[in-house]
Amino acid sequence: MSLREERIMLSKQQNGFTLIELMVSMVIGLFLLAGVFTIYLSSSETSRVVENEVKMMGDARFAIETIAYDLRHAGGYGHHNHEAQSKVFDEELFESVTGQCGGGGSKWVVDLNRPVYGVDDGTDYLTSCMDNWAQGDSLEVRYASAMPAGTLETDLAANMIYLKSIPGLAHMFVGDTPPDTLPFQKSDGSDKPNIRYYIWKSRGYYIADYTDKVGDGMPSLRLVALEPGPVVTDSVLLRGVEEFQIQFGLDTPLAGKQQGDESVNSYVNAANVGSRWNHVIAARIWLVLRSEDTVEEVDPTSVYTVAGVNKVNGDKYKRTVVSTSIRLRNVNTGE
Repeated sequence: MSLREERIMLSKQQNGFTLIELMVSMVIGLFLLAGVFTIYLSSSETSRVVENEVKMMGDARFAIETIAYDLRHAGGYGHHNHEAQSKVFDEELFESVTGQCGGGGSKWVVDLNRPVYGVDDGTDYLTSCMDNWAQGDSLEVRYASAMPAGTLETDLAANMIYLKSIPGLAHMFVGDTPPDTLPFQKSDGSDKPNIRYYIWKSRGYYIADYTDKVGDGMPSLRLVALEPGPVVTDSVLLRGVEEFQIQFGLDTPLAGKQQGDESVNSYVNAANVGSRWNHVIAARIWLVLRSEDTVEEVDPTSVYTVAGVNKVNGDKYKRTVVSTSIRLRNVNTGE
């Protein structure tokens, strides 16, 4: 092989990419990377939206079960329910409970006549305890919550409202000193059987137009509750709840309806219950949760349904509707 041929062969072996080839390769690589990065961002955003929605659903279920628990127990007055309220004695001292809604005359804390009560898109005398009501329905629930079996007078606290109950009588009182024990004793001075102590619960739900600070623009579901003190307090149950709707199931006398048939004849809004609150035996609840931030994928013209009413989304916030039905255990069709 001649020297010239060797130089030509060596030159071919040393050939690499030209500058133009390198630039083309880099551009193609950048396009590929940009595509992968775009897919990653899209996937991350979708994952974030899904995670937020799952969290919203979980939070909504917690809130709705809290309300459902109260409704299921509403009207339970120890060994009695609202039909036997004449056997439950309450004292005027409840009118001095700190922060009692509507003032002393309303007796909001102990309203045995209304174990369950609602207002359609508004509030009742509970208004004085509701801070910045925004929209939706309000709900009031009252009942006696059972304490562990075997609870003694020595186990009671000085700042709670209690109910002392036997099958024929119940007496409500404040503090660690129960009322006169004679009605609860046999002729020989021993206690009658089945004496139980209960903690009195008065609770209300409504939607406010803020969560942490007035004007923060984040609506919330709030809970007005009787707490140790005894005092009525107002606190956030769940942030981001934009609307609360409730319908009540009525069991009313109908032609041909058999005695003892306690089935729901109809579900109505609170405004249509009228004077038939003692015929409420069930309820349906709807909560509408709103995302904290706008979501680009949301269609402002999309429609969601609450209590049978279609509503337009109207903006880019993600909204989730959660609902449930509850049968009230203690409230039936007695007068």
